[in-house]
Amino acid sequence: MSAPNIWYIHPYAGGPGVGRYNRPYELSRAWQHQRANPMVITAGFHHLMDSPGALRGSHDIEGVPYEFLPTPAYQGNRAGRILNMASLAALLPFHADRLARRYGRPSMVVASSPHPYVFATSHRVARRLGARSVFEVRDLWPLSLTELAGVRASHPLVLVTERLERYAYTHADAVVSLLPETLSHMAERGLAPERWHYIPNGVDTHAPRVGGSSGEALTRALRWRADGRLVVVYAGALGAPNHVESLIEAIDLLHQRGEQRVVAIVVGRGERSSAIAASVVTKGLSDRVAIFDQIPKREIPTLLEACQVGYISLRPEPLFRFGVSPNKLFDYMLARLPVLFAIDAGNNPVAECDAGLSVSPGDIPGISEALASFAEMPITERVAMGERGYEYVIARHSYDALAARYLELLDVPPREGT
Repeated sequence: MSAPNIWYIHPYAGGPGVGRYNRPYELSRAWQHQRANPMVITAGFHHLMDSPGALRGSHDIEGVPYEFLPTPAYQGNRAGRILNMASLAALLPFHADRLARRYGRPSMVVASSPHPYVFATSHRVARRLGARSVFEVRDLWPLSLTELAGVRASHPLVLVTERLERYAYTHADAVVSLLPETLSHMAERGLAPERWHYIPNGVDTHAPRVGGSSGEALTRALRWRADGRLVVVYAGALGAPNHVESLIEAIDLLHQRGEQRVVAIVVGRGERSSAIAASVVTKGLSDRVAIFDQIPKREIPTLLEACQVGYISLRPEPLFRFGVSPNKLFDYMLARLPVLFAIDAGNNPVAECDAGLSVSPGDIPGISEALASFAEMPITERVAMGERGYEYVIARHSYDALAARYLELLDVPPREGT
C-alpha cells in the first residue's frame, strides 16, 4: 500500500520561522515518521505569523512542505480579516489541481477551524480528489462569536457561521474535536456520534533543549532557586483571557502576609503586557516577580526545567463547559512541573492525574494559599506530582500518538451522497 498523502489546512498555521501555533508542523513531522506524506496549506498573511506577509508560495519548513496561498493583509478584527478568511476558502479550489500535481492526490484533507469557513471548499476538494474529508474543531463556532465576543445571535455573520457549522457536522467523514466534552453539542447539530473523535493538543517529545535568548529569565530562575525560593513560571500569552493578573495579585497578598519564598517568572507577550509589568512595579514586587518578553518556543523547555511550579489560568467563560486543551499545560507536564490550575472547565487534566493543585480563576486568596502550599510541600511530593503529569502527557498527548489516531481515520467509511 502506498504512503497516504495528507493535506492539512490551517488558516493560522505556524512552525519554525512561521509562527507559534505549531500543531500543523508537529503533526506533519509525526506523520512523516509514520510513513505518510503531509502538506500544510495556510494563509500567506495572518496575524499569528512571526513576520506577517513574508511567506508566499511553496516553502520547505524544516522538512515539512508548506503552501502559503496569497490572501490579503488585514489589521485587527475588522472587515479585512473576514475578507482574509473568505479568500483562503475561495483560493483553495483554484490551487487544488496544482497541489495535487506537485504533492500527489490527497488520501485525506483535514480542515482545521480556528474559523470554519474553509471547510465548505475543502470538503468539495476532498470529494473531487477522492479523499477523506475531516473537519478539525479547535474553536466552537458560532459560540465563540456569541459567548466570547458578545455578537448577537441574529447577526448575519453568526447565521452564516452556524449554517457552515451544521454543514460540516453533517457532511464530514470524520469530525475531530480538540475539546473533550463536545459530542452532545455536535450531535444536536447533526453529527453522527460515531464520526466524533477526540484528538487534543499535544507536545513534541523529541524537541531538543536549547538555550539562547531565554538566558536572562533562566539566570533569574536559577538564582532564585539557589536562594531557596519557590520559582513559579507562567509562559504564554499575556492577554485578557489569560488572567495572569491573578498570579500577580496572589503574590502581592503573600507579600503582605510576610511570605517571602514564592517568586514568579512571567514570559510572554500580549495586550496586557504593559499593564502587568506596571502592576508589578506599583505593588513593589520587582524583587519577586520578573517579566520577560516572549522567547522562541524551542527555548521554553530549558526555562521550565529550571522552575518548580507551572501556573495556568483562564478568565471564566461559559464556553469552557466543553473543556480546554491548553498547549502550555502540556508543556508544563512534559517538563515534570507540578501545576497550579486556575481554570473552571468541563475537564481538569491536572486533577485527573493528580499533577498539582486546582483553584477557581480569580480566587486570589485561594491562589495565594495554593502557592503557599507548594512552598510548604516536601520536594518529594512536588516531584511525584510532576512525574504523574509527565506520564499522563506522554501517554495521551505526544504528537506521535495523536498523529497515529489521525491515520486511523483513513479507515472511516466515507459518507454517501455528501
